[in-house]
Amino acid sequence: MDPGHCELRLTRRYDASPAEVWAALTEADSLGRWLAATVAIELAPGGAFELANGVDARVRALEPERVLELDWRFADEDPSVVRFELAADGDATLLTLDHRRIDERFGMAYISRWTSALTRFARELGR
Repeated sequence: MDPGHCELRLTRRYDASPAEVWAALTEADSLGRWLAATVAIELAPGGAFELANGVDARVRALEPERVLELDWRFADEDPSVVRFELAADGDATLLTLDHRRIDERFGMAYISRWTSALTRFARELGR
């Protein structure tokens, strides 16, 4: 781990298929309901993933219905990396969110932000 930085990992299980979870994770209308309104979403390596709340991200890695990794930059913060991984779990899907290289001054705030966002995400899936 980089000095002065921290990371977090959150895992959730959703009673939805990987395709349904992927759609909620990547479609602009859905993102607007659980994370933030979108400015630009281009699901391709190097593509824009810009949100109206000040996030200016770029797609680092993309495996549809399995991995979305982003170079994440929130206004006035050091760049960090956000990774969503999906794995089928019977009739459900496990979502693991890893956020690394977080400036340690913002670590606790990110735990709260992502916990709240994943609660809204569950509502978005209707579960």
